[in-house]
Amino acid sequence: MATAYIAYQLPPYVLGPFLRGRTLSLVQTFKRTRMSNKPARLLQKYDLLLEHLDFEYIRQCTNGREVENIVKVLRSGEEGYFPQLTAFAEERLKSLRPESRLLRKEQPLATKHTLPEEQWREISNNLHDWEYRMKTLTDELRSAQVESDDTTVPRIRGTFDPFAKEEEPERVPQSKVIKYCDYDKWDKFDADTEMLKMDLDEERHREMVRLNNQKNSEHPKIVELPPEVKLSQQEKQVIAGKLREKGNDYFRAKEFKEAVEEYGKSLDLFPSAACFNNRAMANIKLQRYDQAIADCNQCLALEPQNVKALLRKAQALTSTDKRREAYKVYCDVLRIEPTNAVAQTSTSTLRRQLPDLPPPNAVRLTIEEVGNDVPEIDFRELIRPKKVIKDKLPDAIKQLKKDTVSLIQQQAQAQTKQETEEMTLFPKPPPRRTPLIEEL
Repeated sequence: MATAYIAYQLPPYVLGPFLRGRTLSLVQTFKRTRMSNKPARLLQKYDLLLEHLDFEYIRQCTNGREVENIVKVLRSGEEGYFPQLTAFAEERLKSLRPESRLLRKEQPLATKHTLPEEQWREISNNLHDWEYRMKTLTDELRSAQVESDDTTVPRIRGTFDPFAKEEEPERVPQSKVIKYCDYDKWDKFDADTEMLKMDLDEERHREMVRLNNQKNSEHPKIVELPPEVKLSQQEKQVIAGKLREKGNDYFRAKEFKEAVEEYGKSLDLFPSAACFNNRAMANIKLQRYDQAIADCNQCLALEPQNVKALLRKAQALTSTDKRREAYKVYCDVLRIEPTNAVAQTSTSTLRRQLPDLPPPNAVRLTIEEVGNDVPEIDFRELIRPKKVIKDKLPDAIKQLKKDTVSLIQQQAQAQTKQETEEMTLFPKPPPRRTPLIEEL
């Protein structure tokens, strides 16, 4: 390399014969030097580990400078292409360092395609009106100057066309060849840079030739779109199941947006409670709690006893600070599964936060007011039977006396008959006694 450096300090008429036999060795030396001067990887430059390129590490990291370096590594693409991880790192950097230069985005120029149609029409009309006024004013001034013929008044310059292209003066191309006597430029000459430029120009030329040849060799293809196929209910169910499994794969890979899209395609073909349930969980991961609650309601409409849907609905309600509604949903879970650990823990936590909440097994009693149209109870009716009994008591005593007298007479007659009867082997049984006082 020292020989090459000394050689490049010499004039061209000395350098030419010297390089004729050493061209190959110099090229090899330049390429080795270029490989040795290759910049280090960004991980080594920023003192990062490969394990730092992880969702959990970025979530727990509180150093804004370190997160900024991680974003630079992910954007460079040296370690691979991870769009979701890059977006997550940018969101984390936005929360830690909102004023970071990496978060700045260039605003596109205002053109006809970027502005609304009404706004663009208004701007165009204003420009045309201004141009018309300027032309009218110029014509008036020119006519006034012609009529006056005053030599003291300076001439009016020509009209200005803002859209006309200015004619640039022709530039004399400067030769890039360094003169043999220009020693300052020979001192600044860098052989590695010139070799690199030559390689890049050659690669660009080859790529351009390849693309042109590829375009010329390809024949235009006419692709006919297939007609819409009507699927049966069974076929829709099978395809929806495959789309749901694909969404599950995305969910396991923590690509929740893609999972929601696959679940949506599956539900468009064949709505099912399991798919609504899975999409609700993916929306919770994306912090779309209102959509998650709507999916849980759709799942419960198909399966009212679905415990997973109830738990995820309660989780989404808790995240949106609707704790009382979440407590009711957890109570519904405990009525279906009294031993559910998640519901028991959540209800105890909510009761500590809101002491006025009732216990999970409490039953609400309904109290109905009775109107004035219902007649009141007359308690005097309950006392009337006693008055009736009291009024009939003298008649009962008289009847008792008569019954007693008749009973005594019957017993006397029966006794006289027994005395007169003859003795027999089988005496008659004694007559049945009647009570003296009968119950009224």
